[in-house]
Amino acid sequence: MPNPEPSNPSIGAVESLGAFLTLVDQVWMSWSEKRGGVADIWFRGHANAAWPLLPGAYRTPYRQVSEHRYRHDFFLRAQPFLGEATTTPSTDWDWYFLMQHYGMPTRLLDWTESALVALYFAVQPIEGDAPGSVWVLYPRAVNDRLAEIGNFIPIYNHRLVASYMPALWDERTDLIPAAPVAVDPPVNSKRLAAQKGKFTVHGRDTRAIDSYGELNGYLRRIDVPAAVKGRLRRQLMSAGVAESALFPGLAGLGREIRDLHAHGLDR
Repeated sequence: MPNPEPSNPSIGAVESLGAFLTLVDQVWMSWSEKRGGVADIWFRGHANAAWPLLPGAYRTPYRQVSEHRYRHDFFLRAQPFLGEATTTPSTDWDWYFLMQHYGMPTRLLDWTESALVALYFAVQPIEGDAPGSVWVLYPRAVNDRLAEIGNFIPIYNHRLVASYMPALWDERTDLIPAAPVAVDPPVNSKRLAAQKGKFTVHGRDTRAIDSYGELNGYLRRIDVPAAVKGRLRRQLMSAGVAESALFPGLAGLGREIRDLHAHGLDR
């Protein structure tokens, strides 16, 4: 039986923080009623609404290189700098999350439990003045309908998801499950804690998560017109959602002060 085609996931465009939270509340309540309890809900913000829900390892040009090459090189060359890590990595999964944290291409895709954190990333100014979007996901549907491991979210090192992390240089890709899976990560950095981070892990299927029709009704999108990004950035700053809060440290503080004076009170 062919996979169903994805339906239009958009539930509308927003022009204010209040309107955004109203849409989030509607989705959350709907999913909670279906579940018969409080539903898990994850968010991901895109500064350009055209970007697919695809991890770095499957984007051009990184997809042309084996992820084992990235893992190998990072493991060898990161050793002198491990003092910067909150915890020293000891397993392949630990190393993989550390790679993601420092910008290496992986099959991990970042999500957050905070709608406001996702909106912060969606309203960032980018070249071309593109509209943004916030994706809203019911992660249990990924595991139940795609990964087929059950209606729950396992911890990252659970035996049911062990096959998503092959041994280094074991390139037998057929051993990796095809569909993505949602996992609870180790909260091993101040940034991950501040951003309430969660992850999906892609399998060997290189399609974006938004291309799966099986997630119809469980993957929604809130559109953010380019013209209101400045207003929403200002409203988020008033709510305490700013660079220094999401990226704790001097670097985040510096970027926040820089951008505040560069963009001013954008309309």
